[in-house]
Amino acid sequence: MKDLAFFALGSTLFMIVSCTDVIDIQPDDAPALLVVDAWLDNQSHVQTIALSETITYFDSESKRAVTDASVSVQSDQGRTFVFEHQGQGSYQWQPSDSADVLGMTGHGFLLQIDRQEMRYEASSTMLPSPQIEEIRQELRENELGRADGIWAEFIARDLEGAGNTYWIKTYKNERLLNKPEEINLAFDAAFDAGSQIDGLIFIPPIRELINPIPDATSDGQETPAPWSVFDEIRVEIHSISLPAFEFMSLARDQILNGNNTIFATPIANTQGNVIADDVSEVLGIFNVAEISAMSTRIN
Repeated sequence: MKDLAFFALGSTLFMIVSCTDVIDIQPDDAPALLVVDAWLDNQSHVQTIALSETITYFDSESKRAVTDASVSVQSDQGRTFVFEHQGQGSYQWQPSDSADVLGMTGHGFLLQIDRQEMRYEASSTMLPSPQIEEIRQELRENELGRADGIWAEFIARDLEGAGNTYWIKTYKNERLLNKPEEINLAFDAAFDAGSQIDGLIFIPPIRELINPIPDATSDGQETPAPWSVFDEIRVEIHSISLPAFEFMSLARDQILNGNNTIFATPIANTQGNVIADDVSEVLGIFNVAEISAMSTRIN
């Protein structure tokens, strides 16, 4: 019986060792697609639109900049904003003074990109953003899953009317918290439309996602508290359209997809609201946001 078991094990090992043929996969190269990164707002500062092209999976470049386009944004108030190429696919519009902005809440905008006899367009309306009432800070100790130290939350109330969507951005000492886990999106006062929470104060998980998520630490090292005395915290609420909300939600989920192990969904391109005159596929988003903001010092 032992001899039979040994023979079966030996046969299995032989089969495993024998199956070492290398399979050379040669994926077909897909045509390059235009990628539009056009997140504009109502603030008087340099506004930037970034254009690039998709690359093949095995391409060593991180991205391929588009440098041969003509880019403009037209307001429904009759003004045209020309975005000049500054290099590396970055197109910018510079306000003439501190009062010069793209527009106001309720204004509509049309993005036009002309390149190689092709026109790409997208539209956006500047939607309202709720005011931030307060940024609270609290010393917390001996809480399960939290480092002892100063934690913060913001207080703001979703605007009346179902279907408002927001992107809440946080800056720590002027540095944007931009890890995938720190992308803070809200549908009305909660995470998505299924919550059906309208006109209320944002729920606690959204309010507290303004705290930095620490980097992974080695065994035995203590996770640092998110804030220290004299740190500056700035919270901004950007109004975004439903297509922009869906775009960012999908992009975040795709980036974090590797954390889902066997439950990960297939990777797919994240499409937005930009269209081409020949109906070819375009990636990216165009959004013009109203921003409400508040800053404070940790004490």
